[in-house]
Formats: sequence, structure tokens, C-alpha cells
Amino acid sequence: MRQPQQETSEEALRQMRRLWFTLIVSFALFVWIGETMPGYSWLAFPSAGKIFVLLAAFNLVSLFWFWRERYSPALGAIRSQPQDINVVRKWKGFWTALVCMANAEIVFGLAFRMGGKTLQQTLPFYLLGALLYLWLWPRPVWSSPK
Repeated sequence: MRQPQQETSEEALRQMRRLWFTLIVSFALFVWIGETMPGYSWLAFPSAGKIFVLLAAFNLVSLFWFWRERYSPALGAIRSQPQDINVVRKWKGFWTALVCMANAEIVFGLAFRMGGKTLQQTLPFYLLGALLYLWLWPRPVWSSPK
């Protein structure tokens, strides 16, 4: 029977960077889909714009709450215990949740665009998502052993 491989913090960082690069590609695909595909009539109801803006704002608030309450303690833990497999998994899992929330901002922009809005109206969603992606670039947070 095959034993599960122990995940090190360096392996987790490589996996996180691969995921980050795939999300960058998905960002470009979301923008391309929004510009080339026809919109959906069910996304064009009268209060759709307000609802998408509110959902994006709530998502952004939850992202910063999650950063402060969940991810920051995991950062502190991995800085002090980079070889502990449970700490590494928690850190990677919380980071993954954060990039999913950043991705949701871009999806709100896509839904806004598919609902008949212009590119200029969807640009704030796309820019915010891109800035969050850049902010969440996975970096080593532990000191290397000397």
C-alpha cells in the first residue's frame, strides 16, 4: 500500500504558484468570454447592477475578514513551524480560499458584462480581481535554514 507523501512548505508553495498561474489564465479567459459571447437575458433584470455591486462588496469585506481572522494566524504558524504538515496544509488551504474570493470578484465582472453592461462598467471588477491576484502571489513566508 502506498504511503501518502509528506508535503513540505516548499512543495506547497510550488503547488500554490501553479494554481496562481492557472487563475491568471482563467482571468484572461473570463475577460475574453465577456467580450466575445452574447449576454444572457436573465442577467439583465433591472436591479442586476446593484445586486452584483453589493455581492462584490460583501465578498471583498469577507475576503479581508478572512485574511485577518484565518489567514494571518496561519501565516504566523507557518513562520514558526514550517516543517509541520498540518500547519502547511492549513496555510495552503486558507490561501486557496482567499484566491477563490479574489476570483469571485472577476466572476462578478463577467456576470455584469454578460448582463449587458459595457466593458467600462465591468472594468472595476476586473481591476479589483487582478489587484487581489497580484497581492496574493504566493511567497515563502518562513526563513530558510542556514
